Amino acid sequence: MITGILLAAGMGRRFGSQKLVAQLPSGLPVAVAAWRNLKSAHKNSFAVVRHDDRAIMSLFKEENIPFVISEDAHLGMSQSLLTGIQNSLQSSGWVIALGDMPFVDPQTIKKIISDMEGIANKSIFRPTFHEQSGNPVGLSSDLLNELMALEGDEGAREIIKRERSRIHHIPVNDDGIIKDIDTQKDLRAVNNP
Repeated sequence: MITGILLAAGMGRRFGSQKLVAQLPSGLPVAVAAWRNLKSAHKNSFAVVRHDDRAIMSLFKEENIPFVISEDAHLGMSQSLLTGIQNSLQSSGWVIALGDMPFVDPQTIKKIISDMEGIANKSIFRPTFHEQSGNPVGLSSDLLNELMALEGDEGAREIIKRERSRIHHIPVNDDGIIKDIDTQKDLRAVNNP
């Protein structure tokens, strides 16, 4: 069974405040939009939040978004990812979605999961838009030992760089896989296309 994990435990330093609660033109907070895309594609999903992020916990409770708390999120994205994996060790793999990427088409997530279930000789499932790699990324459970050894703010990036032969690229017509909200400017660009 594959598990969807929404990483929503970042500090938002470049944004200047908690970007995940900032509103999109639709009125939805960034992280809620990202969650809805993940959840509509794959019911077996949950989020990871920072232990001291009251705003996101409150928002997720209002939205009935299941979440687990990362006590060590301040040490980087790897710790949030580890928290998610440790809370779903029975999984055959994970789709790792990012809370600051609210424009991913649920069909893209479904395609990643379908390929994870159908392609046995690959461990990393990466969508591409015009040959540019994006997120979310599918990770097979045969990477568990490598994932458990992660440190810092790179997430699974180091494993992806090191294990190129194990990557299955999935071309999609979805620029949402390369669009994130990192800065106030990013959010203004969305609000004023």
